[in-house]
Amino acid sequence: MTDQRQEHEHTNIRVRAWRSVLETYNALLPVMDSELRSEQHLDVQVYDVLLHTFEAGPMGIRMTDLARKVLLTKSGLTARVDKLEEGGLLERVPDPEDRRATRIRLTDTGAAVFKKAADFHLSSIERHFSSRISEKEARVICGALERVHGAFADPVS
Repeated sequence: MTDQRQEHEHTNIRVRAWRSVLETYNALLPVMDSELRSEQHLDVQVYDVLLHTFEAGPMGIRMTDLARKVLLTKSGLTARVDKLEEGGLLERVPDPEDRRATRIRLTDTGAAVFKKAADFHLSSIERHFSSRISEKEARVICGALERVHGAFADPVS
């Protein structure tokens, strides 16, 4: 086998890996979104907002930091946060470290809704994804994707 052909096959598997990530995401997301809507009355975008807000802890998360983490545009995020605030799941609070900034945090109701949805979502991940790969494969996937993500992730402010 020539060096050029070996390099082409080496590149092909990397392109195939990229396509597999996208195609798997595109295949699983609608299924998981539909289940989450049906069972928990939340869509994956709302779940994503609640997840990152929950992970931020009791101090909440700055709106700008949340915008970098979620799968929504900034205007889409503002609209979602407005609706979640109206629904009593989130609240906006002043940032004690920066008076110009606002933090978003879960209300007690929001935390309860998130925890129930998280249990359901984790079982969905297990059913549709985790049960189909070994722990060794999961470690390889995590290592590779975390390395790629780390090269492009914004530093935490």
